[in-house]
Amino acid sequence: MSYSVNFDSNDIESFISDYVILGSGIAGLNAAYLAKDYGEVFLITKDKLSDSNSSLAQGGIACVMSEIDSFKSHIDDTIYAGAGLCDKAAVEILVKEAPSNIHRLLNIGVDFDKKDGKLELGREGAHSHNRIIHAGDYTGREIIDSLIDALSGVKIFEDTLALDLLVEDNTVKGILAKDLDDARYFIVWAKVVILATGGAGNLFLNTTNPKTSTGDGISIAARQGAVLKDMEFMQFHPTALHGKTRERFLISEAVRGEGGILRNEKGVRFMPFYHKLNELAPRDIVSRAILSEINKSNLDYVYLDVSNIGKDVFKKRFPLIYSKLEEMGIDIEKDYIPVSPAAHYYMGGIMTDLNGETTIKRLYACGECACTGVQGANRLASNSLLEGLVFSTRAVNDSKKYLNVKVTPSHFFNNNKVDREIDVEKIKYELQYLMEQNAGIIRSESSLKAMLNWIMLHGSILDINADDRDKSELLSLYTISKYMVMSALLRKESRGSHYRLDYPDRNEVYRKHILIKGDEIYFDRQIDSAKINR
Repeated sequence: MSYSVNFDSNDIESFISDYVILGSGIAGLNAAYLAKDYGEVFLITKDKLSDSNSSLAQGGIACVMSEIDSFKSHIDDTIYAGAGLCDKAAVEILVKEAPSNIHRLLNIGVDFDKKDGKLELGREGAHSHNRIIHAGDYTGREIIDSLIDALSGVKIFEDTLALDLLVEDNTVKGILAKDLDDARYFIVWAKVVILATGGAGNLFLNTTNPKTSTGDGISIAARQGAVLKDMEFMQFHPTALHGKTRERFLISEAVRGEGGILRNEKGVRFMPFYHKLNELAPRDIVSRAILSEINKSNLDYVYLDVSNIGKDVFKKRFPLIYSKLEEMGIDIEKDYIPVSPAAHYYMGGIMTDLNGETTIKRLYACGECACTGVQGANRLASNSLLEGLVFSTRAVNDSKKYLNVKVTPSHFFNNNKVDREIDVEKIKYELQYLMEQNAGIIRSESSLKAMLNWIMLHGSILDINADDRDKSELLSLYTISKYMVMSALLRKESRGSHYRLDYPDRNEVYRKHILIKGDEIYFDRQIDSAKINR
């Protein structure tokens, strides 16, 4: 066990609650909404309640709602996109429990788009049917706003940093946090802790994620010995708007679902040369195809042509995207949209069972910080909001078994951290730049070892008293980068979002999950070394 700061629990203000939930995306808010019916709930978020990756989700949420669609089809599409690493039982739960969860969102007032009185269903990459429920291109914001409105009775702590889990005998007892407004530490002792802290897109320079996505929940769970899973798999979204600043505004996959076409520097449509599904191929394939076209051109982007969709249709279906393009002076009837890939969604995270419980008792994880087994090596479009929704529901339902537990505070203490000022922004930029170059869309033994060497040289980051937001986030990014690179080195094949230039083919010997506990890394099943290509 290790901690991020120096502290003594005997000297810190504390509270007692039934639940403490970290994160205010769809998983955290849904968990809080459900849990408040069973006990007292503390909801902690390091930014404002409405700021999360979920709130930025444009495309929609996948769910079988059509008579011509089927659970089997959605399951098959998810498993195909996951490149052989999906847990089928988890996928079946995701798909079959989707409709009841969607109906609950409708009941609390989420205003999804409708046509002729029925939910309007869109289509995205690798889906074989129209099954994407949406609210314009601001689906995430609509869901988040509706859930926030339904949180009456929940004790909400905004601008509050979760520093460490307090774990004793492999059982979580509570959470150490810091109010960023008044620099006050406090502890919440709880019967159940739910991590819903999101992903780690800020490992890379180019990301569609907000600045809050720094892998905090994964990092704090790892420090207390929780098992991590599939840490090598980061999905890059193929079509982030390419501008002059580092802001990477997402151009939803739904745009390609409506007929958007990818063209190279010469204006040639290129996806038919890469995959039979053309622009709607799985995201890893589209991202690598775009990178290939970029490498053959004088530009660092390709073009998305939406002229065939029609301005009126586009403006109605994608109002936020249209507004952003208009702001940049792009006329979609005349101009192509410059796009390139950016880090988007982390398939890896804290290993959980089918109810969201981690390998630490009474600690649950859901949403992007969790690894339920649903996403495999490459997430199917619009399954992310759905996973956060379905598995946060299961987490709360399962956690009720702990509500008769008596909360008994224990003594926790740490004094081995060093108070030292460092240039956080410089180190963070260096980490992000090198991760982009060495552990991004295309990797190799040499590039990954170069990244690992940088990580080892900067090991003193782990010793710093990370008592402010900047240092805490740097510690999280450093920790996640280390685990991602370790896993990517071990997986000597290409699968889903993990592509090795030196091992470009998929090898069924590696159709296994990589697990990490502390600095121990291993496959979930024995690998026959005699069958491995060397």
